[in-house]
Amino acid sequence: MEPKALIDSVITELDRFKGTGNHQISVEAMKRYMEGMKASATTSLEERRIAHEGSLAQYSATTQYNLEMFKSVMDAGRNAIQALLIINGGAVIAMLGMLSNLAGKPTGDVLARLLALPLLQFGIGVLLAASCYAVRYFSQACYAEAPEEGGIWFKAGQALTLAAILVGISGYVLFAFGIANSYTAVRIAFGS
Repeated sequence: MEPKALIDSVITELDRFKGTGNHQISVEAMKRYMEGMKASATTSLEERRIAHEGSLAQYSATTQYNLEMFKSVMDAGRNAIQALLIINGGAVIAMLGMLSNLAGKPTGDVLARLLALPLLQFGIGVLLAASCYAVRYFSQACYAEAPEEGGIWFKAGQALTLAAILVGISGYVLFAFGIANSYTAVRIAFGS
């Protein structure tokens, strides 16, 4: 029974009790009290409904915000890995082109030997970029299997996410070393 209906029932019974002529309790005071409760019960029910709708709206907004932030982080991570793959892959292709051009020249062997280390660094950078994709996939698979935060799958997802970040940073560091070593190789080969 709804609170309002319950209060109406009590008021009806009080009216019946008053009609019998029994005045051992202050019926008017009780009736006023019950009518006051009836007004507050209606307001209270409405307030609870509004508060519940507000909580649902806040939950929905928070969930939507978290989802959009997750998508944003995933897109940024994917873009960083793609950039790592492109810059290292492009450097490998450029180095291979340069080395094939140097192979036919009599004085190209010095520069070709000096460019071997940067070629290796750029190649490892490509491998790290591909590995980063794999580690990123496995971290998301672990999060998908995690029934709750703090469980073994969730912790594995966190560890793999950290591993993906470290692998990606390592790829960028290798690219920087590859550039520096390429510059040094050209300076040595041309005597500057």
